[in-house]
Amino acid sequence: MMPGSIYLTLVSGQSGAGAAPWVAVILFTELARRSFTTARRQELYMLLGLTGAAVGSGNQYRGFIWYAYFVNTPQAASYEIADKIPFWIAPAKDAIAIAERSLLHMDWFWPIAIFLITKLLAEIRYVSAGYFLFRLTADLERLPYPMAPIEAQGATALAETTGRTETWRWRVFSIGSMAGLIWGFIYIGVPSLTGVMMSQPIQILKIPFIDFTSIVERVAPTGVFALSTDFGQMLTGFVLPFPIIMTEFIGALFTQLVLNPRILYRFEILHQWRPGLDVRATGLFNGLDFWISYGMGKSFSFAIVGIATSLPMLLKFRKTRQARTGTRGSLQPPPGRGDFPLWLMGGLWLFGMAAFVHLVHVYMVPNFPLVFLLGFAFLYTPINSYITARTYGILGRDLFEIPYLHETAFILSRYEEVDIWFVHLPDEDYGRGTQRWRVLELTGTTFTSNIAAHLLLMPILLVSGIIVWHFVWKLAPIPSAQYPFAQTWWPIHATTECLWKTSLRDGNSQMLQAVRGGYVAAGFTASLAIYGLLWVAKLPSMWFYGIVGGIGADPGMMIPKVLGALIGRFYMIKRFGLKRWFMFNPVLAAGFTCGVGLVGMGTVAIALVSKAVIVKPF
Repeated sequence: MMPGSIYLTLVSGQSGAGAAPWVAVILFTELARRSFTTARRQELYMLLGLTGAAVGSGNQYRGFIWYAYFVNTPQAASYEIADKIPFWIAPAKDAIAIAERSLLHMDWFWPIAIFLITKLLAEIRYVSAGYFLFRLTADLERLPYPMAPIEAQGATALAETTGRTETWRWRVFSIGSMAGLIWGFIYIGVPSLTGVMMSQPIQILKIPFIDFTSIVERVAPTGVFALSTDFGQMLTGFVLPFPIIMTEFIGALFTQLVLNPRILYRFEILHQWRPGLDVRATGLFNGLDFWISYGMGKSFSFAIVGIATSLPMLLKFRKTRQARTGTRGSLQPPPGRGDFPLWLMGGLWLFGMAAFVHLVHVYMVPNFPLVFLLGFAFLYTPINSYITARTYGILGRDLFEIPYLHETAFILSRYEEVDIWFVHLPDEDYGRGTQRWRVLELTGTTFTSNIAAHLLLMPILLVSGIIVWHFVWKLAPIPSAQYPFAQTWWPIHATTECLWKTSLRDGNSQMLQAVRGGYVAAGFTASLAIYGLLWVAKLPSMWFYGIVGGIGADPGMMIPKVLGALIGRFYMIKRFGLKRWFMFNPVLAAGFTCGVGLVGMGTVAIALVSKAVIVKPF
């Protein structure tokens, strides 16, 4: 399913990776039935995790194709960074490999080699550090990990479907699959198949949206409205909480119909907009004038609210644990779990991190101050990962993220070269991965099985991902009419990337000029004020994330989700009942994604075969 997932991402912007675990369940269920056996929950849990990771990992190689396109864009030339892209990111813009659209060429040796080395070192760090933190939080501190049993029960529930009796899950999944097949054929299949035979594919519904911005500007200058045509997002509306979707939609409508045209435009805050601009250009200019700064303020408010809501629960848990006796555990592992020596995992992490810092400092950005790399690697990363591990162990979620950490570090370092923007800095968070080890323990899956599965999977993915992207790139240029989503958004993404990557230039940075302290403060204070009003009114906190998340957004992109939320709330719940509908939701969405993913697989297979056929003149 990896080719189908990559193809869907380029055509519609939606990955079909979510369908991979369900397809694996269907396949192995039928194999189990014909072998007169059943799949154990340990086997199924490993299968689900590996298939999802395998298919989803295909998009990690997107950077090769993106920078092969970016290096030849007018934006990169006009911002004078086309010749400053490092050799370990992409070949030169006049390289034969780019002209021939081939990843299997020696021009890509250094980008692929550096990528594979960093990928291997990252795998070592994430596995070893995640296990080390799990031992500290789960074994020593005895944190409960409240969300881990839910995930473990999901694998157990799926294991029952490998028996001989059919459950309601298969009926609901089959309904969703058929709906996904029909919709996928209309939205993905027709454009893809006609694109094989024609230079300009036929689109029954324009992908990815229908732009009404030029119509809206008559009554709301600077307002944007682009109707998303991916009505598969209705399934997301079924699943997400109704208040979040509706408050987000109301916030977006208020922004585009009132705030932008009546206030920001009238007082010349949005001053770069001109009549006739489409949704992409309008969004870019509005962002530079106001919304980038305002969005920064929103990000800081999310961090503050996250701390404010989580700290009382953390303190309550600490007091409760102190009131008990004998709750502190031991680092001595229980038998039969497949544990590893802590000194080995700690040593592997130190090796992986030290090797990565050495690679970055010596070969990638030798002039960037080493103190920042060391600070990220050996100070910030361990502290932040331990905090995240504890919050996952207590709350089942992350506490907060520090926004714009990279940009702040770059400004403080006074480093003006472009190459630092292409480096993955060693500010990593291993805390999220601790929950997976807890789920392995609850499902009875040995830790050695997990390591063995990753060792088996990694070389397969490293090779297959590059080969798949090579063939997809060979089908047609990316972006092009054969890939509508990429053709629509990649040019605007190129402009945004140029703005960020040149933001440290002295006196000539549009991005730094666009970041205004007053607007950042406005976004921060306005968001906190909204949270305060909702708290005084005793309204649910989810309203805060809906309203603040919708401010500055495009309401047209939310229409499919809103329709799904309305249908679910006022029809489906009345027909099936609240409890049953919430049980049906995830299975129906997974089935729909599976159907769309199968269409993507089929169309990319046909396209690959058609390109492989050589027509001879006799």
